Amino acid sequence: MHIETQAELLKLSRLLETDEADMAFLDGQDLNTLAAFRNSVSSFFYEQHQDSYQRLAGISKLVPTGASAKLATTVLGSVLAAGIASELPAERAIKLADKLPDDFLAKLCIHLEPTYSRALLATMPDKIVATVAKALLAMNEHITLARFVAVIQPSALKAVTSTVNDGEAMVKIALYLEDKSKLDTLLGLLSETQQRATLKAATDHELWPAVLSLNGHLNTQLRGQMGNLVAEQGETVLSRIIEVASDQQLWTNLLQAVNAMDNTHQQAVVNVAKLREEHIMESLITTVAEENSWDELLPLLPLLDHAHLTPALDVLTERQPQTLDQALTQAHDSNLLGLFGHLPEGEEQRVAKALKSHATDSWQAFVARNSDAQEIASLKALQNSSSDPLASGGDKPNECERVV
Repeated sequence: MHIETQAELLKLSRLLETDEADMAFLDGQDLNTLAAFRNSVSSFFYEQHQDSYQRLAGISKLVPTGASAKLATTVLGSVLAAGIASELPAERAIKLADKLPDDFLAKLCIHLEPTYSRALLATMPDKIVATVAKALLAMNEHITLARFVAVIQPSALKAVTSTVNDGEAMVKIALYLEDKSKLDTLLGLLSETQQRATLKAATDHELWPAVLSLNGHLNTQLRGQMGNLVAEQGETVLSRIIEVASDQQLWTNLLQAVNAMDNTHQQAVVNVAKLREEHIMESLITTVAEENSWDELLPLLPLLDHAHLTPALDVLTERQPQTLDQALTQAHDSNLLGLFGHLPEGEEQRVAKALKSHATDSWQAFVARNSDAQEIASLKALQNSSSDPLASGGDKPNECERVV
């Protein structure tokens, strides 16, 4: 199950007060559809009691704030108090919140209906938000904190993030965010120490599926910043990340991160030994073909040393030669020229044969568009040479001929 689907189904199971496993039949459904369904159910539950919340809110306004706070903690309880709070004027709700014990206020926030409490949360003072966030962190209420992040003021968000030193908590809050466009703001407020803590947590708590998935929502600058830190984690961690990308089909997310890194860190990642494994490279090329992410992969192939490039070409020219045809029609010419121009001399022959055998029309169209490109001069010469075995349909070069 995709990690973001898993997160969405966890939120739905909490709302329905059922076991997460009971939601497994929804795996494969569109994420936006699941979220819309969950929000509709949440609003429906709230609206069944909204008249009562409004009447009690009206009565509360007639009672001194201190007395209202006492009634909330001793008589009403956190669930009913949450409904009433959403129907109070923001100014009155803030005064009441200031009188409530921190732990009760945190429990109240767990039961706030997201749609009807947005205005209230957006006006909460930074001090109250930070206090509640600290209490929610202690309760491991990452889903509730994620709702906070989506609506609170930037200054309040900064106050919250400055106190979060738990990398695992930060990853989970980011994962449960309703609006992933807020990720840039959230992670941009973290110090480098906090960012490193999230990466350490990803290793310690098997959270790399979440981190890789979330990477797809970041801007290029943050991808590069976080990506450089990832590249410094060492061979063992990088190998694990590659395994996760393969198992979870998160290759495109990983490629986006690597493309945003600086060149030194790119070299470290693309030449990890794990990438030489046959099933790993085949998984990579398969996913790239399925998701049409050639322009994420192709710029990185020239960075591979020969030991890593050979397995990639094995897939492209022998096990999945049809992918070469797809790349020629879907990738940017400049990225293809970058690959063709960096082919080791011993590899040009089999690439030329694969192009001629499996991508004749798209190759000819590519050549026509790039007739003056020096990067493909050798490939054209090999195909046009009447003495070359390729021109007469001869066998592919043996292993000795392929050695550089």
